[in-house]
Amino acid sequence: MRPIARLIAINSLSLFLTSIFLPGLQITGGFMSFTIAGTLFAIALTILDPIIKVITLPFNILTLGLLSFLSTLAALFLISFIYGNVTVSAFTFEGFAFWGIEIQRIQLSYLLSLLVISATIYILNKVIDSLFS
Repeated sequence: MRPIARLIAINSLSLFLTSIFLPGLQITGGFMSFTIAGTLFAIALTILDPIIKVITLPFNILTLGLLSFLSTLAALFLISFIYGNVTVSAFTFEGFAFWGIEIQRIQLSYLLSLLVISATIYILNKVIDSLFS
């Protein structure tokens, strides 16, 4: 029971942090919606992850694991389709400058925002999991 609660908490926290950082992910309804979305996300990842890893194995080998977040992308698309409180939309990244590195303003379409949001959720899931393990 503890690993399931931990997985739900990690997914809920990563969804919460991503919705704060990226305006293309909106989760309405408060704490309970984040918990429900994290639960649905954990279920979808548990079901879809082995299937997508087997299908994309050759591409994952060619890219040295760079496409391993595709199961997160599929789970996010499924959750935004099923659960009405989670919406993914196109957004504009305003850009930033840090220590001489400057990223310009970028307009992201729906597909590109889904890709960026799922990659962010995947990275946050891995970071949070490694911090609490």
